[in-house]
Amino acid sequence: MPTHLSVLITVASPLDYARYRHASLYLEFENGERLKSALMEVVGSPGFFSFFERANIELPVSSTNIARVIRISSLPDTVPVSSLQRTIAETPIMNDADWNSQNWVGDALARLVMARYLDEEAERRGLDEMVDAIMEASDEKC
Repeated sequence: MPTHLSVLITVASPLDYARYRHASLYLEFENGERLKSALMEVVGSPGFFSFFERANIELPVSSTNIARVIRISSLPDTVPVSSLQRTIAETPIMNDADWNSQNWVGDALARLVMARYLDEEAERRGLDEMVDAIMEASDEKC
């Protein structure tokens, strides 16, 4: 069974500004008879970001703080889940004021393309949809 890759965009709180919307990656994969998952993200604030992974959680589509779930691609069975997770986990974290989780997701998708786990069209489509979801921030002044 293939691995499904999605980007999750979370509504910012207390003010929903585009630059504060959180982006993370979500993997769903078949492991034996049970569906497994991994939510991979950077957490913290500028200067203190760190990588964090949560295993075996359900996709939080019904949560009120999820702005959008962006289905990026179904990756073939030939791509080992451990290699996907390692490629994503090793995406560099930049601890400066102009960098955030949105940048990290873009960088992680680019690394998956470089590793030939993801094609450029899926990356481009995913990034476009991520930007659209980020720009829909409700408290942003147009």
